Amino acid sequence: MNDTQWSMDLISPKNVAGTALLGKACDIIEIIGRTPGAIGQAELSEQTGIPRATLYRILAALIARGLIRPDPVSQNYTLGFNFLELAQNAWSSSDLASIASVELRRLRDLTGETSYLAVQEGQHVLALGRFESAHDKRSNARLGVLKPMHCTSQGKSILSHLSETQLDTILSGDLQSFTANTICDPEQLKAHLSIVRARGYAIDDEEIVLGTRCVGAAILDDSGRPLAAISVAGPTFRMPPERAEQLGKELAEAAKRISSQLTPTLKTVAQNSGAFRIWTDRPAYMGAAPRWDARRNALVWIDLLAPAIRFDGHDGTKLLYLHELAQSVGALCLSENGFVVSVGGDVVLCGQDGIQQRIGSAGSSIIRALRADKAGTIWAALFDSEVNLTRIGPWSTTGGFEAVLDLSGDVSDIAFAGDIGLYVSQPSRQSVLLIDPVTRRKRKFADIPKVAGSPCALAVDENFNVWVGLSEGWSVIKLDENGEIQRTIALPIPSPTGISFGGDNLSDLFVTSARTGQTRDSLNNAPLSGQLLSVNVGERGIPETIGKT
Repeated sequence: MNDTQWSMDLISPKNVAGTALLGKACDIIEIIGRTPGAIGQAELSEQTGIPRATLYRILAALIARGLIRPDPVSQNYTLGFNFLELAQNAWSSSDLASIASVELRRLRDLTGETSYLAVQEGQHVLALGRFESAHDKRSNARLGVLKPMHCTSQGKSILSHLSETQLDTILSGDLQSFTANTICDPEQLKAHLSIVRARGYAIDDEEIVLGTRCVGAAILDDSGRPLAAISVAGPTFRMPPERAEQLGKELAEAAKRISSQLTPTLKTVAQNSGAFRIWTDRPAYMGAAPRWDARRNALVWIDLLAPAIRFDGHDGTKLLYLHELAQSVGALCLSENGFVVSVGGDVVLCGQDGIQQRIGSAGSSIIRALRADKAGTIWAALFDSEVNLTRIGPWSTTGGFEAVLDLSGDVSDIAFAGDIGLYVSQPSRQSVLLIDPVTRRKRKFADIPKVAGSPCALAVDENFNVWVGLSEGWSVIKLDENGEIQRTIALPIPSPTGISFGGDNLSDLFVTSARTGQTRDSLNNAPLSGQLLSVNVGERGIPETIGKT
């Protein structure tokens, strides 16, 4: 007698002897779980064909187990909270899910968009897990819902690695069209899948839902067979085609890492979208260089193109226009007598009532950033476009500028972190550097993938961790001591131009941005561009040092 090995294929879910009542209960759970919102008894009875009396007893038993719950007002049914614990146990016990969770978190934090894990279920894909974006407008596909394979990035990435026979079986039926971009012709789809397989990722270009773009990559076993797929999805205004292509390469590498990893260490990532406070009545043309001035209990920042210095605090807004400069300003630092701003390569000393003195010091170079170290010495970063070189060093009214560090490429911001050193952001190189001003030793502290945005603004918290504003990344990230992302703050604007800790407890993160240069579509999706925003992040920053001129 041959033993029959246990397999789920041996079970016909609709016909197992002695389990009719159990089957009915499962049917009820499946219908409730796949119904958006809640569903009533009448509709459940109609869909299942179960008599009302029997249905009532089954529902009562499921409620007692916490598997479903009735709405106290409508008395309609949704899944119960006990499913959360069951789902978490299922997620944690799966090697695939555990391995994927590390990469899914990472992808969510790098991109600011929702990441998903899905597996093939017959001719569909089934979402097993997701890490949600912190943005209000985000992809939020329900878990456990079956989706067609031919019009989703997850499905297409899996299809591209199936055998010809398997592919023909799945594509043998009618391919439903959901949008004008849905590929419904099997031969055209096969040609498309050959491209997907060659490049290692698939893009759902609004093929199932208009306004949503999704990028996916297949997770393969040792023999090249698809086990599952990961994806990242977001609204098209935050994920244009160029960003989707860049992200595809990142997903392909992440899928390879999932395939090879055996014992991952899950990384806890704190994330906070928060409720942003809008400080300004009218947006700036191009806000920048926010600095919290404890002397005035207000945030001081500049509108580069106005040009003006702006003060925003509990007493309202004040503007100090610098029209007599007849050109835009570039950087700002708090000083003993007021403020220091840059105009091209010149330094301008300003007081509460306006300009006091303009000092030429940098020739043809442009001052990109100004900061004071813990001793009050003002440092400047000067960029010479002719030689593509940035020089960094101390500046004073008596000694002028003294270059102590040379960096290849442009610099967008600098920030001191006590004795740890000087953080420097270089957007063109997608990197944040850490420099010891005394020994002049510099090292690359963090590489920021392009899909996350470009590092353009810096702030430092009381533990000397650096926070980085990401241009075109819709977010601010906090890096740990190893340069890894520890936290992500989703922003309602695409490109922060400056960030600073401030407020009474220095736990508010202030964010400046630009309105000038944004497309109409971008402004429609990010109407707060140019406004001064703040959000309480629950972590304190270091006080802004007052510079000595």
